[in-house]
Amino acid sequence: MRMTMPQEQPPRVSEPDLCVDQVIQRVGNTIVLGLPLGLGKPIHFANALYRRAQSDPSIELHIVTALSLLAPKPSAGLEKRFMDPFIERLYGEIPELEYARDVLENKLPANVKVSEFFFQAGNFLHNSEQQRHYICTNYTHAMRDLIAQGVNVVGQLVSPDTNPDYPGQFSLSCNPDLSLDLFQHLRAMETNDKPIALVAECNHRLPFLGRDAVVAKSMFDVILQNNEIEYPLFSVPQSSISGPDHLIGFYASTLLKDGGTLQVGIGSLGSALIYSTVLRHENNTEWQQLYNQLNIAEYFPVATQVGGTAPFKEGLYGCSEMMVDGFIYLLEAGVLKRKVYADAELQEQINQGQLDPAISQDPRLQEATVIHGGFYLGPQQFYQKLEQLSHQQRQLICMSSVNFINDLNDHRFGNQRLKVAQRVSARFINSAMICTLDGAVVSDGLEDGRVLSGVGGQYNFVAMAHELADGRSILTLRSTRTSGNKTTSNILFSYGHCTIPRHLRDIVITEYGIADIKGKADEDVYLALIRIADSRFQPDLLKQAQQAGKVDSGFVLPQTWKNNTPQALQNILKDFQQESLFPAFPFGCDFSEDELKIGKALKQLKADTSTPLGKIKTLFLALLLGSAQKTHNALLQRMNLERVERLSDWLDRRLLILGLKKTTS
Repeated sequence: MRMTMPQEQPPRVSEPDLCVDQVIQRVGNTIVLGLPLGLGKPIHFANALYRRAQSDPSIELHIVTALSLLAPKPSAGLEKRFMDPFIERLYGEIPELEYARDVLENKLPANVKVSEFFFQAGNFLHNSEQQRHYICTNYTHAMRDLIAQGVNVVGQLVSPDTNPDYPGQFSLSCNPDLSLDLFQHLRAMETNDKPIALVAECNHRLPFLGRDAVVAKSMFDVILQNNEIEYPLFSVPQSSISGPDHLIGFYASTLLKDGGTLQVGIGSLGSALIYSTVLRHENNTEWQQLYNQLNIAEYFPVATQVGGTAPFKEGLYGCSEMMVDGFIYLLEAGVLKRKVYADAELQEQINQGQLDPAISQDPRLQEATVIHGGFYLGPQQFYQKLEQLSHQQRQLICMSSVNFINDLNDHRFGNQRLKVAQRVSARFINSAMICTLDGAVVSDGLEDGRVLSGVGGQYNFVAMAHELADGRSILTLRSTRTSGNKTTSNILFSYGHCTIPRHLRDIVITEYGIADIKGKADEDVYLALIRIADSRFQPDLLKQAQQAGKVDSGFVLPQTWKNNTPQALQNILKDFQQESLFPAFPFGCDFSEDELKIGKALKQLKADTSTPLGKIKTLFLALLLGSAQKTHNALLQRMNLERVERLSDWLDRRLLILGLKKTTS
């Protein structure tokens, strides 16, 4: 069959419903809609198509995507009083992704199905429909599995064709990850009998990033463009970095080699690594002081073998499926500065010291890259920083295909030889939930089969680390988790699910140190992981290991292992934090100072009321001690509790004051 090609000048429409009309006219009423992961979803088009399906049962709509972002919806009471103004401030101008809200509330009509391969963490833990429709796939296999679902429509948010350096081209900006390859594959598969529709929704607020991320506007079949309905980008606020998280990030920063390569994931553990890496570069004296205080060279010699302690002279090159906001801070600090080039021979000559880019006139040096990223998502400040980059800085960033970034296979943007040459001394750093004593790691789900998030690209990077001669996979996790008043270990003897199998074990980090377990015998692996567990759980872990015959029955926990306690960590960081080092929000915060105080109080109340007895005790104390002081006036006003009339509001007021007294005294 003759392939149906897009028009040279695809029509531009200003109304989302007109866009839907054209899509249905092109592909019919059976629609499998592929949407980018995270930020790149065209909200107006997606909402219009979903509404059409709601009103017309003859339309069969299957949405296949990942990470459908929604603003939080707080429960009634103090949480709602606290969160509503914050949510309005961050998300009030952004239209809600309507199918995603209905999925969360189990309100999808019978003719609509949604399948995701990566969930917003924990959102669907108790949603059986989404658990049934979840598609388990590695990021590098996601395009294959989208095609297998029969995708015939793709919608994408784009930065419009206003950049004079790229005439007639849109930027996929935040999400070239799958789309770059998916567009080409779908076009190659298209026939008159099986047409496809590619839809672009323009938004000037999306920073225009060039290089691999641009596509000709003629690639699309219809373009939705209306400046009056554009909206701000969905942001993810900065998470606070706790003391234990900071120590995990610090340990990880000791494993970075100058002149190497960095991949890092989202979340506070990734932010902690970025902070300590910048500290190592800009404030090396204090960084070295903590390094020595923790006896890292003696206790964890892998740091001296594969890492470094000096500021970054050559700098790092970033190669990360997700370009987290931390890469911009590394760029600003002068850490992210090792340039790589799209020519394998040239790159190998540079690596071997045969060619100096600073003095060479080789024309192949014209296009340098300091970071390859597949997608981005982050705080509003991050988007602003991207928009404010100079032309020279922007050209150093190459948003590209995830199939170029996440593995070593040949790709149209670079073959295996090039990738190996670029990715020297690679450190792939990702977070996990649980590690078992045999070195298997759990990152995405529970042992009963329920999915918390998804594997994403974690497996890809772990496997790639084992393929690169000097690459290391580094998985970070907190040693414990606390629910209510119960604390349990995140290092377990065994668990009924794994994301990373034990045969790919490499380096694991907790706030208590570094376990170097690649290529080690099982007894050494078990002991290295017990070494970095919380001391409250070490004896039981050792006992289980000995009963299983994995550790010699005569082994006794060394005294130096027994100080893995929260209090010891607090003592280690206390002096540094008094010097304003290792703060909770080193990269800014979307909450005001008053909101941070209130948030801390609410967190304390939540912990105190996690059990029936705790609820009774907290209520009694609130009635007894919850009288206001003048210092609370501004905080009560922020919560609209300065004057109350209803009994429930009066009780909320006294509970809040109790929480404030407990957390600010």
